[in-house]
Order: sequence, then structure tokens, then C-alpha cells
Amino acid sequence: MGVGNRTAAVAVALVSAVAGFGDGAVVAAQVPPPAVHDPGRSRSRDSGNARLHDPGRFRGRDSGNARLHDPGRSRGREPGPAEGRRLRSFAARGFEDEFSGPAGSPPDPSRWEQLTGCLWGYRAERQCYTSGGRNARLDGDGHLVINARREGYTGDHGVRRRYTSARLVSTFASGGGSVRVRAKVSGRQRGAWPAIWLHADPLRRRRHYGEIDLMENGLNGSRWRPEYHVHTDRFSGGGAYDVDATRWHVYEVSWTTGPSGRARFSVDGRVVRSFPYRVPSRSSARLILNVAVGSQAGRPAADLDSTMTVDYVRMDG
Repeated sequence: MGVGNRTAAVAVALVSAVAGFGDGAVVAAQVPPPAVHDPGRSRSRDSGNARLHDPGRFRGRDSGNARLHDPGRSRGREPGPAEGRRLRSFAARGFEDEFSGPAGSPPDPSRWEQLTGCLWGYRAERQCYTSGGRNARLDGDGHLVINARREGYTGDHGVRRRYTSARLVSTFASGGGSVRVRAKVSGRQRGAWPAIWLHADPLRRRRHYGEIDLMENGLNGSRWRPEYHVHTDRFSGGGAYDVDATRWHVYEVSWTTGPSGRARFSVDGRVVRSFPYRVPSRSSARLILNVAVGSQAGRPAADLDSTMTVDYVRMDG
């Protein structure tokens, strides 16, 4: 995540255009855009990550009752026969995580790889990503909590940062299908950049093969609203969800690839917008969950302590 001056200028222009047109606005440019997120892994990283193919990247009303829209589980009950069959069917054709496990334990390593290092975002980001449950852990109640906080930390090669966080990438890759994530974030803090996004496989030797931002926050300053974006070599477009990101919401994208590929965004079961997503057919993409610090989200607050809490992830393809 994070970019150089040219990229930052494009990102600022994109955000400014969205803000100018109001909630739910959409902007698009038919020119090759730079990546919003950093598709490359940190040059400073822990060993053991070499096998990873894709390290890459409203103000408004709340729905009032997420369970009316939530296709996932409901707390305090076991799934009925029909729901159980649906979940088993989903697991057979894709990837899911309900984040069950004891409090304090790290996310399941068979489903997630924790990327580490301190030089992400072309060195524009201010955090070191850690592993082992330090900044990404289960809460014991079926949630994953990713926490970015002010904390002195020295990473590989003696690189020192004032903030730590976590960046998870799914072990499952999909060449098209859908992703549903039920999540919420803590209130706005300057410099916090939580994101749920898909990035295509960089083994294709293309610097920006394709990116879908299912939900990212922190790019609008005090407006603090969740956004969605698509970035490919030839197209960049996005907008803002008309929801309160600090409440539970189900963010969803369904996408296809190839010459007529498209990405369609929904929140709480309501379709918001769709965009062209013209990347080579069956281009594989992995899901990334992280909270970056700084870069396009601005200078971090001195007391930064920001979280993104995830209830479940479901991905098929």
C-alpha cells in the first residue's frame, strides 16, 4: 500500500472528485492508473514467506439491524439444516473462515499467511507488520481483530518504526466469483487505513495486474467513510458506501475476468455499483486484510490505536 508522488496525486484527485460529487459518487479514468495499494512485498520481511504468490494489496444511515441483511451466521444459535447445507456447499467450492478459536490465538495458518516487514507502501507507510498474534488475533467470540497501534518496534535489518499492525493474505486464490466479508472498524483516527481488498497474482510479471478494493477507509480525512474501487491497467473507478463503517456491515463483490469482465459491489445485500474489470481470463486473486498506517491516510495520530474486526469471510470462485 502507498505510492510515490505521482500515485499520491492521482489518489488525491480521485478522492477529491468523490467528495465533490457527494455520497455514492463514482469517478472513472480511461488511462493507465498506478496502484493505490502496494502490490509488492516489503523488502524487509521475516523469512518463510517466499512461497506466497500474491503479497501485493459515510457518514450516512446505518441499516439499523445487520441481521436483516446478514447472510452469515446469527450469534447464539446453531445453523439449521438448510443453512448447514449451504455452508458445507460453500466450503466445498471455495474458502471461508468463521474465526472460531480461543481468545488471543493467531488466525488459522492454513487459511491465512501473515506478511511481515517495515518497508511497505514504497516506504511511505509508518508501520511494521508483525505475525504470531501480536497484531492479528481471535477474540474468542468468533471474530478476527486486526490492531494498528503506536508501539516502538524494530524489524528486519534494524528498521525501526513507531507503529505496528498486521497484514493477512488468503491462501486461497480465485479467478472470479464472489467475496463476502462482515466487518466493522473503530472510529476515525488520523493515519489509520483499514482495508479489505483483492490483488491479482504478480507472478504474471505485470506491475498492476488488477486490484479490487472491497472496503477501505481513511482516504477522506474527517469524512471517514468506507469506499470501494477497481484498478486495472486501463481503468480506475470507485465511490463510497452510504453506511457507518463503525457498525457491522456485509461488504460483497462479485467479479468476472476477461474482455468483458466486471466487478459488482454490494453492501448488506444491496447492489451499489459495477465497473469494468478487464484483466486476462481467470486471473487469480487473493484476499488481503490489513490496517496500514500513514501514507495516503495522512500523518498518524500520536496515540493511534485502530482496529478492524472481521466476523467472517466467504470466498468462492
